[in-house]
Amino acid sequence: MALLLFVNALCLADQSKSTHELKIFSAPSPASGTLLIHGTADVVAMGPVIEGFQKTHPDIEIRYRLYETVPLYQEALTAADDKPAADLLISSAMDLQVKLANDGHVQKASIAARGLPDWAIWRDEIFGFTLEPAVIVYNKDAIERAEVPKSHQDLIRLLEVAPERFHRKIATYDIDVSGVGYLFATTESMLSANFWRLAHALGVTEARLYCCTQDMLDSVSRGEAVIAYDVLGSYALRQAEVQRNLGIVLPEDYVVAVSRTIVIPRKAQHAALARTFVEYALSEAGQAVVSDAFGLSIAGLGADREQMKARYLAEKPGVLNFPTLGLPALTYLDAVKREQFVKTWQRIVSPQSGVP
Repeated sequence: MALLLFVNALCLADQSKSTHELKIFSAPSPASGTLLIHGTADVVAMGPVIEGFQKTHPDIEIRYRLYETVPLYQEALTAADDKPAADLLISSAMDLQVKLANDGHVQKASIAARGLPDWAIWRDEIFGFTLEPAVIVYNKDAIERAEVPKSHQDLIRLLEVAPERFHRKIATYDIDVSGVGYLFATTESMLSANFWRLAHALGVTEARLYCCTQDMLDSVSRGEAVIAYDVLGSYALRQAEVQRNLGIVLPEDYVVAVSRTIVIPRKAQHAALARTFVEYALSEAGQAVVSDAFGLSIAGLGADREQMKARYLAEKPGVLNFPTLGLPALTYLDAVKREQFVKTWQRIVSPQSGVP
């Protein structure tokens, strides 16, 4: 109950930022079925994946409704019987997906996928189909090449040396309203002894807080912020292709990664068709489309998996922290732990918010 109350409170903050945009992908041939997907990946990224599915299933109309991570979770919990239930849920907040599965809100799929790593599947109920690193993005017009932070430690030093220069010029997630932002923060707090030192540096500069990666990237593109910290790499790569003033850093000391996960809700109206979509997303053909659509040339599964493994094992063994699917992901979803973590973070990063 405590977690539910907490999530309800989050939704009040997050709902206003969620577009809940509905995009209909009409069936190329006379439709024989419809699949309703609720997802947090934007339409630009998911569109090619959906259209790739329709090439082999041209008689299927797909309706894709865009959510933020927390409202998507809440919608899955409270889906009314008189509303069409989603057939698939796609989210980068892996911990919330695990929570849904652990509480009995999803069903098994028994997908015959070959070659997927163990961390990408849990109990035949949750399937990771991307691997997305958290990166640092900077504005090339504002940050000299020699001072570009190559690691978290570099970023800390840069901010500590001249905090006045970066006053209101650093962007990061507001972990109180962003599910994936909270997941990044809690993971890093366990990985790095310098996590709270970096949080303090962000607080001294009065960092700008955002709900979403895209908003951070837009802020850096416009020059309102000059560095964005903990940005989803897939979105950053895509935006950097058109915004030439953006630079991307994959930190050298450690990289936190999440996987965009897909589940079939227990109330799905078209479960068999949903399984077919999951099988496509995890297939070699589907993974090639996923890799292109999400810009994951360094971190995609399927076609890029061997390249990714070879690079990290050869050049930077141990730096890529693979995401966790399973019960350990629930550690920081305990209501008391979450409240304590967020309040501590707010006192340090956003003391002007007045959190006692």
